[in-house]
Amino acid sequence: MSPVYRAALLLGGALMLTGCFNRLNTRAIESEIEVEIESQSRRLSIDEVRCPTGVYRQAGAYFRCVGMLRPEGQFTINVTQQDSQGNVTWDVPNSQVILNMATVEADLQEDFAKQFSRRASLDCGELYRINQPGEEFECQVVGRVNLGQEDITALIVKVDPEGNLNWYEVLEATAPIASADAASDEQTDDDTPAGSDSEEGETQEDAPTSSEAGDTGGGVAGSREIKPPIIAP
Repeated sequence: MSPVYRAALLLGGALMLTGCFNRLNTRAIESEIEVEIESQSRRLSIDEVRCPTGVYRQAGAYFRCVGMLRPEGQFTINVTQQDSQGNVTWDVPNSQVILNMATVEADLQEDFAKQFSRRASLDCGELYRINQPGEEFECQVVGRVNLGQEDITALIVKVDPEGNLNWYEVLEATAPIASADAASDEQTDDDTPAGSDSEEGETQEDAPTSSEAGDTGGGVAGSREIKPPIIAP
């Protein structure tokens, strides 16, 4: 073998070796995504995650992986390389198969602010849920939001057959705060002899019942609708 030909073979081997070391270990990325999604989800078991092979390390480069749920189907996972050392970040967009609850919370908070001119911090629980039409779930309003006589304590969210998220607020009546004047009036009433009339001449039999006085309790308000989840291609 001539020295020139031998040198060419050695150079080719070096280039191939460099290329292998400059590629991402996408098998490790697949395993990481599967474990993370399952650990942060509700009743969700991933059958498989597939990422492309032969991806070169390049800061800012982007590629897609596919997650598979059975029988629901497959969903998209967007992966971005943070540097040339193999560090990546990934995100699961909303789709007809899976809901990213961080995105849902952000959409709900935006719509809530438009409806009530108040900001609310929401906690919808697990980060990932199966997108199942007809299912309802609850998002807690952290710290509540006061509307005067009532507090909004939670939002009930329902996924309709078209993938729209409809919600209504859960209301709870606020407890009245007794004032000093009310306490004084109560003390005066205690000092009134039995059988005597009040200043207004109202007898005990004439006193209105709680229902006549318009007494209210907790309840729910009307339905709202936020934009449907963005369906990944």
